[in-house]
Amino acid sequence: MLIFVISITITLLGVAAIQQILLPLLARYATGDTNAAILWLLNQFYVRFFHHIQAFGTETIPYSVFPGKLIVVCKHQSPIDPLLVQSQCRFKIRWLMAKEYMLPSLDFIWKHGQIIPVARDGQDSTGLRIALRHLKKGGVIGIFPEGGIKQPREAIHPFAEGVGAMIAHTNSPVLLATVDGTPMNDEMDHAMFERSHSSVRFIELIHFPEDATKSEITEGLRQRLAEATGWPLVE
Repeated sequence: MLIFVISITITLLGVAAIQQILLPLLARYATGDTNAAILWLLNQFYVRFFHHIQAFGTETIPYSVFPGKLIVVCKHQSPIDPLLVQSQCRFKIRWLMAKEYMLPSLDFIWKHGQIIPVARDGQDSTGLRIALRHLKKGGVIGIFPEGGIKQPREAIHPFAEGVGAMIAHTNSPVLLATVDGTPMNDEMDHAMFERSHSSVRFIELIHFPEDATKSEITEGLRQRLAEATGWPLVE
């Protein structure tokens, strides 16, 4: 009986230590939020062992958990792209994501990752308003400027009109990134379990002039992506 009581006590102390010490330490190291930090840690194992991720240009990434307002702009290749990019960043990125990709079975991730659902037809401005408020509060937003996974993948497609407008309106720095070697399946529930040798490359942290127009920003980002990847610009 004594051994049982001791075992229960040790278990309870261990659980308390995890909740009161280890999880807050993890949150201070990454994302600043306990639930999001747990997802961040699980994601580290997922991208490394399932997708054998390689990362380049990580010295470009702001190191702080709270870097201030920032927009991460990434070339979209696969449904797992947000997981690849987030794995290299200590700060939490709130991604703008098309509603149709947000499977109900992954609601836990959407909720605790604070994903912002958007309608790709541009008829719903709720997501944009949420993103702007988050930036105003010093948060980080992630955007796939092509508005979806386009074919051919190895090309720089036109950007959605709102990308340059958001950057110009908020005067936010831009962390430009691209991915490669990702799963070829465009369906989230299949791509998640398709093994790969994926890479993520952080190209540049860009501060656009305050008087830069949305068109200048959009074309500047497209040109920089084309130069970094060697992929053609297509219209």
